[in-house]
Amino acid sequence: MLKALSVKEFNQYFKTSIKHDPILTRVYINGSLANIRFNGAHLYFSLKEGNDIIDCVIYYYEDKDIEFKFKEGMDVLVKGNFSYNNYSSRVVIITSEIKENGVSEEYLKFVKMKEDFKDKGYFDLTNKKEIPKFPKNIGLITSKDGAALVDFVSVINQKPNNINIKLFPVKVQGSEAVNLILKGLNDLEKMNLDVIVITRGGGSSEDLAVFNDREIIESVFKSKTPIISAIGHKIDTTLLDLVADLSLQTPTEAGSYIIANYTNIESEMKKNLLLMKDIINGQIRINEYKLAILKQKLKAANPKNDILQKEKDVKNLKRALDRALENNLNFNKHRLDVLEARLKAAKNLIEARKENIVIKNAENKEVFSKYSLSVGEEIEINFSDGRIKAVVTDG
Repeated sequence: MLKALSVKEFNQYFKTSIKHDPILTRVYINGSLANIRFNGAHLYFSLKEGNDIIDCVIYYYEDKDIEFKFKEGMDVLVKGNFSYNNYSSRVVIITSEIKENGVSEEYLKFVKMKEDFKDKGYFDLTNKKEIPKFPKNIGLITSKDGAALVDFVSVINQKPNNINIKLFPVKVQGSEAVNLILKGLNDLEKMNLDVIVITRGGGSSEDLAVFNDREIIESVFKSKTPIISAIGHKIDTTLLDLVADLSLQTPTEAGSYIIANYTNIESEMKKNLLLMKDIINGQIRINEYKLAILKQKLKAANPKNDILQKEKDVKNLKRALDRALENNLNFNKHRLDVLEARLKAAKNLIEARKENIVIKNAENKEVFSKYSLSVGEEIEINFSDGRIKAVVTDG
């Protein structure tokens, strides 16, 4: 029986074997570019042929004299040497040179399929279905063992809600994934759900290749139920992202979107109640103002006011008449007093003048008795204010 090796011994042996293998220290490999990404000063990418992949790295890429524009799907020739990472047990090609051979046939097929879907209107905004603001019944297509399920559900459960989640567990990569996802879409479509979420955690572009499958894209486009994609990537965009009614980056973001209006409903209700209170108070103030104006108008138009005014006018007229009568009475009394004084003065004057009357006969002698005169005799009467001559006709 051979002696067993420890993990450290095996890693060291494997790493040493690669390092001293003349074939692996300088290799030339053709492949299609995939999973291009920067991490600090280093550039990482993969070479792909069908389902086979080799990881590559260019350390301190910016310091290297490499003038090459990396593009997903490009067919390239890579020169470098293999290296083994003890911690991740991964073999990578440390790349020293890279040249373009053209665009790979596989990538050309992807581009053509994308253009076909675009021409058919699969990606048009006008064909997007509206996501309900408060979805209650949600279909979830994801792996039952993945972190995506935990992330999505944990966000949903952060706030009280009446959401029901119907999980359809699938594999999210590999040869079986397409058929399982198609079955999930078909089964959930029959349940009259509010929305279907297709999600998974992060991964390379190759891990996400299942979400570029033609049958899945067509099934999503034809679905009557709104569909949200949350594939857990930051750079690569899948065809599912383009055809879905809403595309989000992560399972957490999808859960946050679903619960967003439930989260805000309490604050929105408080805001709306305050707004309603302000509107009602404002309407009350307006009605109070209108009521005050009506009260003024009613007060001004009240017949009682006319009656009171007429009573006031009658009283004022009576006082005026009383004053006028009193003044007239006083005036006439004054006039009477003046006339009486004048009559008295006239009487006194007459009496005084009576005492000064002198009657003389023809001989110019004063006559003091009627017996001193005879009929036909001329006499002269002297008053205080003049004299006259008269003839006695009766005696």
